[in-house]
Amino acid sequence: MAAAASRGKDYTAIQMKNQESPKQDNNQFSAKRTSLEKPFDEAFWNQVQDKFSKENISWIAAMDEVRTQRLEEEHQKLTLQVLIRDWPNSDEYCDRPELIASLEHQINRFVDIILSKDKQLRKPQYKFFRVDEDEDKDCPTILHLAAKQGFEKIAKTIVEYYPGLLYLKTEEHDDKREYLPVEIALQEGLKFDTSGRSGWWDNTCAYLIGKMKNEWIHNLFVLNGSNTDIFNFGEFIQHPNMKKTVVAVLDRLISPHWPYLPQKKERESFKGEERSIEKAWSSVPDNPMNYHFVYHLLDCDESGNLPKIGDKRNANFNLRGKSNLYHIANSQNKEAIQHPVVRMLVMRKWSKFAQWWFGIQASFYLLFLILMSFALIYGSTRSDPNSYIGSADKLRAFCEIATILMVIFYVIEECFQADNEGIKKYIKDPYNWFDWIGLVMTLLVIPLRFSGSSGQWTVASIGYLFNFLRIFKFSCVSRTTGLYTKTLAKICYRDMVRFMAVFIVVFVAFCGSLFMSLRAMNSTSLIDGFSNVMLVGIRALVEQNPVDDDYSKFKWLSVIIILCYMAMVIVILLNILIAQLSYTYAEAKKMAKLQYDIDRVLIITRLEHSRFSRFNLRVRYYQEGDWIGEVKLAKALLEYSEDRYPWESIEEKLEQIRTMMKKVIKRLPVPDN
Repeated sequence: MAAAASRGKDYTAIQMKNQESPKQDNNQFSAKRTSLEKPFDEAFWNQVQDKFSKENISWIAAMDEVRTQRLEEEHQKLTLQVLIRDWPNSDEYCDRPELIASLEHQINRFVDIILSKDKQLRKPQYKFFRVDEDEDKDCPTILHLAAKQGFEKIAKTIVEYYPGLLYLKTEEHDDKREYLPVEIALQEGLKFDTSGRSGWWDNTCAYLIGKMKNEWIHNLFVLNGSNTDIFNFGEFIQHPNMKKTVVAVLDRLISPHWPYLPQKKERESFKGEERSIEKAWSSVPDNPMNYHFVYHLLDCDESGNLPKIGDKRNANFNLRGKSNLYHIANSQNKEAIQHPVVRMLVMRKWSKFAQWWFGIQASFYLLFLILMSFALIYGSTRSDPNSYIGSADKLRAFCEIATILMVIFYVIEECFQADNEGIKKYIKDPYNWFDWIGLVMTLLVIPLRFSGSSGQWTVASIGYLFNFLRIFKFSCVSRTTGLYTKTLAKICYRDMVRFMAVFIVVFVAFCGSLFMSLRAMNSTSLIDGFSNVMLVGIRALVEQNPVDDDYSKFKWLSVIIILCYMAMVIVILLNILIAQLSYTYAEAKKMAKLQYDIDRVLIITRLEHSRFSRFNLRVRYYQEGDWIGEVKLAKALLEYSEDRYPWESIEEKLEQIRTMMKKVIKRLPVPDN
């Protein structure tokens, strides 16, 4: 065993030293090395062997104990500062992010050993430890250092020993304010990551937020009169690597309620009362039956201003600003979109105003389609559509005028939508192109009508088709039609596109080879022209008709080509398409629920946005929060009953809700005195 101990390569350990080239000055190298950790010499291995033999611990644990002991002898009370701040920034690791994960694991073992000993002291030195002001004017704590590095594991270890460090701030100096550890992590998380450690600060922020009191997290993002420098929650929602942080913040918008426990008082309480109440709330064994959902963070503007202060409108609120609810709907964070707070706020707004207003818009558009249908279809039956004789033609004239006015109205509405969403985002949406094609084609009928061109009916038919397809924008007026259309759209978008790509290759090959084979056999008269050959190929797919009823008039090569094509299209491609559609339908049906929720949020944010305060539904229907019982929560969040068996009891639903809410409601650590 002793012989093995002399071979350092047999043990997994990260040496705390900088690797320099042999050409560099030896004195400089020695100074840098000893500034971090002493080398693994013979005395080190003897100490490890002695601890391994006497304390009955693993070899790596013995190494960690000896290394921490040597580190504390060398750096005294600055040991954790050196470990957390200086070691990752040393030359050996600063440009090698692939090593940081294993380094954090090593440092975390050292931190655990040091803090476990420190916790047993009568006056722990790391509980209120700060970096010396001469080194860092911020005077950060060890939790600040871990947050700045994005070390989630180390932050967990520190909080387990000293949870009070969550609420200790840096020192204020010059023009720089004081910061909490979570604020340091949030600042680092927003920076453009060039170190290859994307997601590190996201995990750290999510953990720290999950361990802090709700009101402290609210004050980071919402202006309340006492705070002036806050974070923009929308930036984190739009950040590609901060998804866990967003969900953690949303979790802090839910507060459990136990009516039989003492409530926190706003007045000053006697010493220990607030701490005793916090202990009761953090250790109650029962599941809460009521929850307080807070919505203010989802409705505030980019600067954290709320739509209302009390019952009065907030003059500082930006009416044109995008809400955080809007940013969540446009993000790729599925967990945030389906979060209970978002779902309950969407359900509240949908029932309060959005469904009614959206239904009015859908009814108005149906009226537009009726007027347009009569104007165009009845007009196409007239020999001279410019002649208005009789009561029917007069009614047609009224419908045409009303249709033109409504088309102009929808053009203006599309312009407002483009301005609200931004031109780049508006152009990327394919549904907006459908809208413009239908509207523009309808307007083009007017000059063609007065010029007497017969092309007006071609343009009118295209415009009529696209305008009718536009009705699918209002499918979300009910859950049944909304889910169905989203499923259908997913099938058309995914499977039909892939199928048509394969079919076009087979189709073009068939048409070309069949036409040339007929030419080779001098039989081109059997199918008149290449266009007819293409029509025959399409009818074989759509109508499943044979190329011809009598194959005897075709030569042998043409017959082989026709049979191969029919076998490829009808036997192979169509059956594969049916199988794909069956699979995609089941998959798309599940995704349709998520897309339906997203569409409802987009509808709500579009309806509640207005430049004028009087017509701004976001201001009018603003509510800071709501008390929700678990029965109401179960009915709201478990609304998709087709995925469950029909005789599911309310007790079973409540059990599922309690399991879901346990992931959201976390027991907070109670800080030491």
